[in-house]
Amino acid sequence: MGLLLAVACNDSGPGGTGDGDSLSAGEGASEGIDPDDDEGNSADEADSTGTTGGASADTSADGLSDEGPKFDVHGMDDPTEGGCVGQPAPDATLTGTVYGPNGIIPVSGALVYVSDDEPGGIPQQVYCTDCTQLGCDDQSTLTNPDGSFSLPATSGAGKYLVVQKGQFLRITPFDLAAGPTALPDTLTTLPDHNDPAAGLYVPLIAVGNASYDRLEDALGKFGLGDTMISNMEERLVPGTESFDLWDNGQDPEYDGFVSQGTFEDLVSDPDALANYHIIFVPCSFDSYVTALSDPQNVQNIREWVAAGGRWYVADWSNEWLQMVFPEYQELASWNGSVGSADNSVYDSLADVLDDGLLAWLEALPEALKDINPLNDETHPTLDQLPQVMTVDNWSGITAVNPVLVDDGKGNMVDVGHKTWLQGPGGDPAADHPLTVTGQFGCGKIQFTSYHTAEFFDYVGLSPQELVLIYTILEIGVCQEPLPPPEG
Repeated sequence: MGLLLAVACNDSGPGGTGDGDSLSAGEGASEGIDPDDDEGNSADEADSTGTTGGASADTSADGLSDEGPKFDVHGMDDPTEGGCVGQPAPDATLTGTVYGPNGIIPVSGALVYVSDDEPGGIPQQVYCTDCTQLGCDDQSTLTNPDGSFSLPATSGAGKYLVVQKGQFLRITPFDLAAGPTALPDTLTTLPDHNDPAAGLYVPLIAVGNASYDRLEDALGKFGLGDTMISNMEERLVPGTESFDLWDNGQDPEYDGFVSQGTFEDLVSDPDALANYHIIFVPCSFDSYVTALSDPQNVQNIREWVAAGGRWYVADWSNEWLQMVFPEYQELASWNGSVGSADNSVYDSLADVLDDGLLAWLEALPEALKDINPLNDETHPTLDQLPQVMTVDNWSGITAVNPVLVDDGKGNMVDVGHKTWLQGPGGDPAADHPLTVTGQFGCGKIQFTSYHTAEFFDYVGLSPQELVLIYTILEIGVCQEPLPPPEG
C-alpha cells in the first residue's frame, strides 16, 4: 500500500536541516493503521496499511506526481502492489511516540518517515495542497491513537527523519544504524515555533483576540507559547506566543501582547491574509463585524480559504461564518442581521461521531482526561466517552447543507460539513451538530457552537479544548483539490 502526501501547488521555500541534532540509530514490524478520512465526502475512501516503502513509479494511479515538497498523509492503494523494486530489506527499526508541541499530548495519525532526500518545507504563506505518494525509497508509518509508532527501515548514512502532522513539520538529518533504536522525544515532538532554517515548521496562525473566548491560552497550553499559573488560572505569557494577535473585540495590548491591528484591517487586506495558514475567530463582541458589510472583504476571506486557508469560528462570532459561507449551514434564529443567532448559554453532553477522534480521546493519558486534581472547582472530564460534556454553547446549528462541486471527472462531490460532535440543548433542543468542518476549494472552514475555553478560570486543557486541538491538526492535512462552490 502507498501513502499519499500533500504537495504545495506553489513553490515552497528550501527545506530545513533539522534542529542541529544528528542521530545515529539502529528489526520489527509496524502495525497497520487506517488514517482517518478528511471530510468523509470524497468519492474514494482513504486506505493505508500504515507502513510503506512507497511506489516504484513517478506518478500514482491517480496521476499524482511523486516529485515536489512532501506534506501530510492520506492513504491510497499502491498501484505497484509489489513494493519498491530493488529496495534493500529493512534491517533497522525505529520506535517512539509523536507528541504535540508541549511534549505531553500524543498525536494520532502523524506521519513518520525516513528519506534519503531532504524534504521540502512548508510554504511560508497560504498555499494549496494536493496529495502525492512518498518516493520509492521512503519508508514510513502513521502513529497510533496514543502517538506511538514502529518503523522498519533500511540503515545507512545521510538520511532524514521526518515527523509531520498537517503544517507541523520536523526534519532531522541522521545516520541510521542497523538494529532497534528507541527515538528520543526531542526528535519526535512537533515543533513549538517556526524556524525553517532549522527544519522546524508550525502553521502560521492569526488569532482574532476576543472579548469572551480565550483561545490564545488554549494554544499556549498546546505548546505554542509559555503559560503561567496564578490563582487557579493558566494564561499565556505575553511575548512567548508563536502566532499573531489581532484586535477583534479585545485589544491584545491590554494584556501585554503585540497587536497586529484590527480584525477589519486583516480581512480587508488580501496580502495580510496570505501571510497565514490558519485564522481563528473565537467568540467575541461584534466590534468589527461591520467589515462584512463590504462584499469585497467577504470575497477576500473566501478567496483566502479557497487558496488553502483554514478558517475557524466559534459561537457568538457566528457572523464570520454565516455571512461568509452561508451555503454550508443553517443557524438557529439567524435572520440575516448581526447578533440574531447569538442565543442563550447551554451545556450539551455530546456524542463523538468521528472514530479517529474517539480513539484518540480514549488513548490520552489519565492526567489529560481529568484536570480536576489541578483545580479547586469541578470541570468536565473524559470519563463519559463516547460522550463528551461541552459547556458554554451560545449558538446552534439547525442543519448542515449538502454542498456539491464538480470534481473535474464528471462526478459531483459533497464538500459540505462533517459533524465531529453532536448533542442536545439550547436552540434547537434536539440533537444537533456542535463541531463541524467543511471543505472550500483548497481550504477548510470550521465552526463550534461552544467556547474554545470554559468561561471560568482553570488549569489544564478542558475536553473541548482537546477536541479543538485534534480537529486543528486534522484540518491541516492534505485533501483532494476541488473547486469552491459557485456563489
